[in-house]
Amino acid sequence: MPQAPAALGDLMESALGRPARVLGVHEPAPGFLELELRAAAPPGGWRPGHEIQFRVTPTLGRRYTVRTVSGPDAEHIGVLAATHAEGPGTDWIRRLRPGTGTTVLTARHRPLREHGTRRLYLGDGCALGTIDAYARAGGDPVVTVEVPPDAVAPLTDRWPRYRFLPAGQAPGDALQSWLERAAAGGQLAGLDGALLLGHARSIQRQRHALVAGRILPRRAVTTKPYWATGKQGL
Repeated sequence: MPQAPAALGDLMESALGRPARVLGVHEPAPGFLELELRAAAPPGGWRPGHEIQFRVTPTLGRRYTVRTVSGPDAEHIGVLAATHAEGPGTDWIRRLRPGTGTTVLTARHRPLREHGTRRLYLGDGCALGTIDAYARAGGDPVVTVEVPPDAVAPLTDRWPRYRFLPAGQAPGDALQSWLERAAAGGQLAGLDGALLLGHARSIQRQRHALVAGRILPRRAVTTKPYWATGKQGL
């Protein structure tokens, strides 16, 4: 979770803050909240995949990704938040209710660099909103996400094209096992790009498996760590 002195946070909010109001909050699966907000658009407008930040305390921020953009005024945005990690950010987002006013910090959209046309998307629950924002853009993606066990069934009902794996005790182990099986079974043939998100050490292992196994060249793999063991919110 980004941390900064309160005075710096005030300055960033003054420069990048956009007024927003919560339109709806619901729980699509245990450990996840889906927010609908009306928020003033930044320069260039809102885009799926837009990175945003909320100040959850005067000195702490929490980053999310805009999953959907809709509405005639293009100021209706959707955000999917993972809430299975305890902390001030989770406490803050659980308190949101329809009608709550807040401030969204953001700038012009800078999309993640993607390669190829048939891509692999891997991540854990905190990356699901980002993965969906990018994977829905087209093509025939292979999407596999590691989530809490009790979230697998409802998320599969919601996104039947995606594969959801029950997380084990160690972050990334379920994804790594699936990746190795899929590679050995030829399920990853024809891929020409990958986007790996979430736990930093898991991303390193996944990229090594893809490159060492000659499934993809290193330059075709985009990575973005969101957290590391013992350190949330990179």
